[in-house]
Amino acid sequence: MNNHKPLGKKKTVQLLVILTLLAWATQTLVHQWGFGDETDTPALSADIPADAPAPDPVAPEKFVNGSSDGIVPTATLEMCPEATIVGTEVKLKQICRWNSTDAPVLAPIADLTVLRLNGSMPFHAITIDEIRQTLHDAGVNLATINFVGAASCTVTRSDLQTDQQEALRSWIDSHSQGGAGSDSSASAESSPQGDASSAGAAPAAAVVLPSTPVAPPDDTPPAPKPFHTLRDLLTADACQRLSISPDAIQMTFSPQDEKVLDLSDVCFKFDIEATRLRNLGRVAWDVTIFSGSESRKVQIEARAQAWEDQVVVATPLAQKEVLRESDFITRHVLVDELPDEAPLTLAQCAGQEAAEDLKPGEIMAGRMVDPVPLIRTGQLVTITLVDGSVQIRGVARAMETGVLGETIKVRSETSRDVFDVVVTGEQEARLGPQPADAGSVSLGN
Repeated sequence: MNNHKPLGKKKTVQLLVILTLLAWATQTLVHQWGFGDETDTPALSADIPADAPAPDPVAPEKFVNGSSDGIVPTATLEMCPEATIVGTEVKLKQICRWNSTDAPVLAPIADLTVLRLNGSMPFHAITIDEIRQTLHDAGVNLATINFVGAASCTVTRSDLQTDQQEALRSWIDSHSQGGAGSDSSASAESSPQGDASSAGAAPAAAVVLPSTPVAPPDDTPPAPKPFHTLRDLLTADACQRLSISPDAIQMTFSPQDEKVLDLSDVCFKFDIEATRLRNLGRVAWDVTIFSGSESRKVQIEARAQAWEDQVVVATPLAQKEVLRESDFITRHVLVDELPDEAPLTLAQCAGQEAAEDLKPGEIMAGRMVDPVPLIRTGQLVTITLVDGSVQIRGVARAMETGVLGETIKVRSETSRDVFDVVVTGEQEARLGPQPADAGSVSLGN
């Protein structure tokens, strides 16, 4: 056999095609490895078993679980299953926690009051849905917060647990007598005769003589004496000056003032002077703290907000159109400024007339409605005349248009006399004072 016989043209072309395909396949495989495509290489992570199903190569890799619409939360809020507080206000920071990396997002709302407990309510369970609704009403963008943790949090008031707070109450009682302190009180108790020779002992306020009958001990624990922290006093001052209900106001103080705000009027006296408190928003006080003969002056700043119930126009309304409840929606929002005119309630809007053209989104106020006239000019009006214990009814014709409680002029159809009546209902009026209980006699014209 001649092994050195040259290849024919057909064999040469076949060999070149094979070599070309082999080079193309090799380059394609190397290219895929360079972009991290799946290969048959075993799993490198110890946490992923080798026989685990391969991930979908089309789905993009996600490092943070986002919502269904692709929005990735920028902060994680974890709800605690239990929380213990003092007082009636429950703050967001007391029932939820977050990482330091999420503080820029969540710290501004840490002091948001999410719940106010009843004065005698020892505990209450608040759900994550209630937290979501409160944050939404306060203007927080829920798309930037990822809620994790417990589905509800049981809030317990430690100040209502008598057995655990007996020592604290005793301390408050000993400091609320105006004496020198607990040492002097103990000295006075150990020396009923008020021995003045005891060094540093304060004179006893009352001396129990041996002949004085002693009442049997009462097993009922004494009620705690009311005391107020500086935080409570400043909040009450803001409510009084702005005419806001304590249940509606939301105060956010600076974290650096927490220690000063926790001081109570049991051991200290406070002189409070508002320096900036004409509306909601940024407020400030100059507070002088007295402790015995010493005093210290500090400035406290805060952000004041208030929860407000608003009635908002839902559909376009024309002037003089009678308003119905279905024309409005109600919302509970946290506002940073008090309006110049108090908003109306839904009951105050329904049944009245629009004083002007109303557009959707407008908040209803007093100037935007007019009372519906119950009596119009020219209508026949039933007049009730009070005479002692008897009511006499007659008919007259209205000379003016009137609303409820308004005084208008009417004219008798028989005598043609004109007299003043008070509108009491639709085409009804009263002449004379309203009786407490009277009989009724109906008369014609």
